[in-house]
Amino acid sequence: MLTPLPDAPARLARLEREAAHQSALSAGDGRPWVGARDGVRPVVIVGAGQAGLVLARGLRRRGIDDVVVLDAAPAGAAGPWTTYARMHTLRTPKDIAWPTWGTPAVSPRAWFEAVYGTAAWEQIEYFPTTAWQGFLQWYREVSAITVVPATHVTAITPTDGPLDLALEGPDGTWTLSAHHVVLATGIEGAGGRSIPSLLHDLPADRVRHTHDDIDFAALAGLRIGILGAGTGAFDNAATALEHGAALVDVHMRRAAMPQVSPYRWMEFAGLIENYGTFTDAQKWAFNVHLSAVDQPATQNALWRAHAFDTFRFLTSSPWQRVEWTGSDIAVTTPHGIHHYDVVLAATGIASDLARRPELARVAADAVLWSERLTPEAAAQNPGLAAFPYLDDDFGLVDRAGGEALSRIHMFNHGARISQGMLSHQIPGLVGGATKLAAALSRRLFARDSASLLAEYLAYDVPVGVQIGRRAQPAAAEAPTAVASRG
Repeated sequence: MLTPLPDAPARLARLEREAAHQSALSAGDGRPWVGARDGVRPVVIVGAGQAGLVLARGLRRRGIDDVVVLDAAPAGAAGPWTTYARMHTLRTPKDIAWPTWGTPAVSPRAWFEAVYGTAAWEQIEYFPTTAWQGFLQWYREVSAITVVPATHVTAITPTDGPLDLALEGPDGTWTLSAHHVVLATGIEGAGGRSIPSLLHDLPADRVRHTHDDIDFAALAGLRIGILGAGTGAFDNAATALEHGAALVDVHMRRAAMPQVSPYRWMEFAGLIENYGTFTDAQKWAFNVHLSAVDQPATQNALWRAHAFDTFRFLTSSPWQRVEWTGSDIAVTTPHGIHHYDVVLAATGIASDLARRPELARVAADAVLWSERLTPEAAAQNPGLAAFPYLDDDFGLVDRAGGEALSRIHMFNHGARISQGMLSHQIPGLVGGATKLAAALSRRLFARDSASLLAEYLAYDVPVGVQIGRRAQPAAAEAPTAVASRG
C-alpha cells in the first residue's frame, strides 16, 4: 500500500511554487478577453471530474473568464472514483500524455512523485485509484477552479440567444444562462445504465447494476451472480467477496476472455489528435470493430477476484432465462440452472439522450448516427447507431438545421463515435480537451468579432514613444576622498 513521504506537504508546496512559475513563463500577457455579458456566462461546464477540470483550466489559459463548473456530487466526490469505480488501480497505464497547458508541474506524474517519491513511481504500472482521486482534488485546488457541488441540471432550454440551464441544489432552484454548455458527464452522459429485459421482472431489491450505490456489507453470506465479464464485473465480484459474500459467479457470453486490447493501440498522438478526420464510414467501421472485439478485463481485476476459492468465472454462459422462485433467482445457462440471492448486471450503458434530464427537451431534435447510416449499416450494431451524431466541436446537430444545439457540447461518452472513444477519457484528454478548448475559443471569438474589431479600431492608448536621442543617465558623483591620518 502506498504511503506518502514524511515531507510530502513540503514537497507539494515546492511543486505548487514551481507550477506558478511555469504558468507565468508560458502565460503571455494572460489577459482575459471574454467573460460574462449581461448575466450570460460564456461557458458552463457540467461535471467536475478530470474532463471538466482539465477543460476549465485550459479555457482560463486561453483568456476565457467567468466559466462556471457544476457537479451533481457533493464537494470532493466528483467523478466515479468514490462511487462505482471499485478497482484498485486505473485501467490506463501510468505513462499517459496529459494536457498541462504549458505547466508540466500540474501533471499526474509530478504530483505523484511529490507525494510518494520517484522510487514509488518506478514501481507502479497503473495509477492507484485513491491516488488519482487525490491528484484530481489537488489539481482543482492548484488550478483555483471553483466547483459548485451538489447541483443538478434539470433541463437545458435553447432560446433565441443563450442556453438556459435549470438548476437544483441545496439552496433551491434557479436558472443560469450560458452561451455554451459542455457536458463533461462521463460514461452515462448520453444515456444511462443498461439492464437487460430478462432482469426486469425480478424483485427490485434483488438486482443491481454495477454502477449503482451498492451496500456490499448487506451481501455478506449471499450467493451472487454477475452478468457480464468486463473489468467492472471482476472488481464488483472481488468487492462482494471481500465483504463476505458466500459465492460469486461471473458469466461471460463469449467462449474465452479476449486477449487483445484495441485501446492500447489507440493510445498514440496521431489517433488521439486526428480521429475526427476519419470519414463517417471509417468512424462507424472503427467502432463496430471495437465493440465486436472488446478488450480483456485487467489483470489486476482478474487476480483480485480469483484470489477467492468461492469465485467462479464461467465462459460460454449467456443467461437464457431468469426467474424469481419466491426465495431466490434461478438463472438458466448452457451449463445448467444456477441459484442466486442477488444478481448484478455488469452490462454497461445505453445511449438514449431522452434519459438525461438535462437533454430531455432537446433529445427529439438531435441527429443520431442511425440517421447518417444505411439501414444495413445501422443493423450491424443498433446500440451504437443510437449515439448522437456530433459536429467537429463536440456539438449536437439539429435536425432542422438550427444553431443552438451545436452549443451543447458532449464531452462525454456520447462523443464515442463522432470524436473518438478516448476523446474525453484520461488517455485522450490531451487531444479532446485541447480540441474543444480551441473550438470554444474560436466560437466565442466569432460571436464577439464585431465588438472586438470595434475595440481594435478605437484603440488609442499611447505607448510613450519619444523622438530624439536616448536620454543619458546622470553621471554618478565621484566619492569624496577622505584624507588619511598618520
